[in-house]
Amino acid sequence: MKPPMPAPVAEWRNDTYASISPTRPELSAKGKRIIVTGGGAGIGAEIVRSFAAAGATQIAILGRRRDKLEATKINIEKEFEGANISLHAADISNEADLLKAAKEIGTWDVLVMNAGYMSTPNSLVETDMDDWWKGFEINIKGPALTVRAFIPTRGPEPIILGTSTMAVALPPAMLPRYSSYVVSKLATIKLNELLQEEHADVRFVTVHPGVVETDMFTKSEMAGLPIDQIKLPGDFTVWLASKEAEFLRGKFVSCNWDVDEMKSRVEEFSADGAFTVGLKL
Repeated sequence: MKPPMPAPVAEWRNDTYASISPTRPELSAKGKRIIVTGGGAGIGAEIVRSFAAAGATQIAILGRRRDKLEATKINIEKEFEGANISLHAADISNEADLLKAAKEIGTWDVLVMNAGYMSTPNSLVETDMDDWWKGFEINIKGPALTVRAFIPTRGPEPIILGTSTMAVALPPAMLPRYSSYVVSKLATIKLNELLQEEHADVRFVTVHPGVVETDMFTKSEMAGLPIDQIKLPGDFTVWLASKEAEFLRGKFVSCNWDVDEMKSRVEEFSADGAFTVGLKL
């Protein structure tokens, strides 16, 4: 479909498609050990499902609620014979929880930092500041602590995928009550860019996982946006962790962008400064 907002591609995707199918041999996750934070529900659970479909050897899922983690494990292991999912109850803003999980999991190949939080939409002067700040605790401190905890046990070709939002590129007039979410998610992109410089052996990519009808979307009170099918971010994440997406190292991309078009323009997408956060002077 035609992009509903400014985009670097002509083809905008709102559902999964053949090029990002986790059953493609080129996207196989066999032999790979995957970690997904916020993996108990919503987009996180779908990412787990997509990696299971891709044949991942081991998938570790982190989240605060063990009941949701257990439900995801049961459902996906029932759907995919041979799927091996481990559960790790952890608060993403608690370093001790993350260090404990890292010790339990051991060596990994792909780390998907999916856990996120949206404060109740409100103006800054009227908001509950504890709730407002929680967005930063989860969306920026969380990824920072996650990287600190898991970097020491990374495998030989590690990939770390973060999540942000294309809302960071929208005019402020469209988002006057979302300062906590937008600012913390903007910081997430820049954090991964800086971490890419600190860890040259790791491939960092940040992704907008689309607009999916989840609990967070309901809380956002946003209406009239084009809705994406939940399989899109799940399958796109598997593609993003494949060798085909190597050229996106250090970049910020949207799961809505057609991967075949991106692959046909590797030099443009991989250019220094392209698809990063900065000030054009």
